[in-house]
Amino acid sequence: MMPWQVFYSYSHKDEALRDELAKCLAPLRQKGSIVEWHDRSIKPGTDWNENITERIESADLIVALLSPDFLASEYCFGIEMEHAFSRLKRGEVKVVPVLLRPRMWEESRFSAMQIIPRDAIPITKFQSLDEAFNSVAKEIRKIVSDSKPAPTIVQLENPTEKYETAALEIVREQIRTYGRLYERTRQRLRPSAHRTTQMEEIFQNMRSLALAAYPLLEDLKQSPSPGEQLAAVSILQVFADEKSLSFLVDIIASQKPFVGYHATKALNFAVSSIDTVSYAKLQFAIQDAQLRLKTAAVGFDSDRQTILRQADHDLQAALQAQSEETARYD
Repeated sequence: MMPWQVFYSYSHKDEALRDELAKCLAPLRQKGSIVEWHDRSIKPGTDWNENITERIESADLIVALLSPDFLASEYCFGIEMEHAFSRLKRGEVKVVPVLLRPRMWEESRFSAMQIIPRDAIPITKFQSLDEAFNSVAKEIRKIVSDSKPAPTIVQLENPTEKYETAALEIVREQIRTYGRLYERTRQRLRPSAHRTTQMEEIFQNMRSLALAAYPLLEDLKQSPSPGEQLAAVSILQVFADEKSLSFLVDIIASQKPFVGYHATKALNFAVSSIDTVSYAKLQFAIQDAQLRLKTAAVGFDSDRQTILRQADHDLQAALQAQSEETARYD
């Protein structure tokens, strides 16, 4: 049997604990049951993000080492685990969350998964680290003693359905690529006009796929990845959607300035595009966004506030025109 390819997703602040787990897994490694990889294996001079992406894509088992630092990391919890969960959803990989240090993991996507050690007791709360890691190693041994994961193949009898499914997967992968590129650009470049220009170019590429990517809107809205949330915003700059107004408000008030800025533009776009029956909900969304920005101390003259003021002005004009037209026919 070919060895399981094991990928460690972890915060560098937990490197010592990762090493302790690797020691406990040494018998599996020596037996040829597993081959482990983590980002400290990246050779100097190579593209670290490309290396990580390739290893996540080829992994059979992804071990996520949960801690406050891991869950707070946009790269670990956002980029790495979003890729991992996508493969998990397709049945291509096993994902094992290991609770290293106490944290409210119950509020994360891991809440629906079996955490180890059992009973969700953090490793660092055990009286003996050896005992804790040994229990984790036994759980991993059970996993790698079984057959490797294989994606479920769905047989499609309708050739048109098969074509449409394949086409949507291509779009999905392109959107993910743009999302990862946005996150890399934001993390690796210092705030500057150049970085903003680069991110804007990525956003416009996302927006050009809005028509094809519309079926992915709900998945993108629910993704923890800032890049995929940005892709959802790009779609909403082309398609006004009443159900997505609260999503836009949340993004405006909580996301980074670039994503929040484009979310305000999507809300402004809705003024001229949404069905008139949704005007009341749109008005509430605009006012809610303004209030939440003010509470967040973003500043009244910020770009987001300026766009929201314009959206409110345009909506009031549309409501007045609607009122006058109704009166004319009464």
